[in-house]
Amino acid sequence: MSLNHEQEQVVTYKPYMVGLLKRLHSSRAQVSISIDRDRTVYNTIILDVDGKQQLLFLDELNSETAHKKIRKGSVIHFDGRIKGVRVKFETKVLAIEDNNHIAMYRLSLPAQMLYQQRRRHYRATVLHHHLGISIPVPLKNHITGSIVDISAGGFCSRLTLSESNVIQEEQTVFDAKINLPGQSTITCDIEIRSIRHYPEQGYALVGGEFKQIEPNQKTHVERVVAMLDRDQRRTASF
Repeated sequence: MSLNHEQEQVVTYKPYMVGLLKRLHSSRAQVSISIDRDRTVYNTIILDVDGKQQLLFLDELNSETAHKKIRKGSVIHFDGRIKGVRVKFETKVLAIEDNNHIAMYRLSLPAQMLYQQRRRHYRATVLHHHLGISIPVPLKNHITGSIVDISAGGFCSRLTLSESNVIQEEQTVFDAKINLPGQSTITCDIEIRSIRHYPEQGYALVGGEFKQIEPNQKTHVERVVAMLDRDQRRTASF
């Protein structure tokens, strides 16, 4: 399932959502919103993201008319971009709060996001299956984690903070084991591409790329990705 154009990914994994929102927040990127059934678009910015409480806060709208439309329970249609890649979702206003005499809107984290990927391979989120990874390391034999999403080209896994500290970005790991649905396991070499630490939550997200993978194993991974994609879309339709 190799794709060269943008693919819309359904994101339901909360830490992944928080990570995307924090990237929007740190870049001070302007985001667009519309309110309830009104299609008028207004611009604002994210003031804060609270991953622990699963909340985000938006700055007061410049339009007084728009500000008066927002109340507790209003549905906010959100549209933002991370380095040109679109992020969309819907959520509800929990409260309108005061921040130094300027209003801000407290919103709940959405149930799901639509995130347009710019990847060579489509990456599917793991929802209802358990996928794991075992990484050989010196002295500890191996460290293990759960896979959050996977594609034919790589994966994102969740490890404890202590275990993530024994690996580093751009490190090549030989003979890593990927546990897939159906009690199947593949063994291949991987390269650690990224490590993001979330101290408040007590874990890290580790991105890896498959470096040496047999053609039949790659085909098996592609089938798993297709199955996970069907699960995502079925869940999103409810």
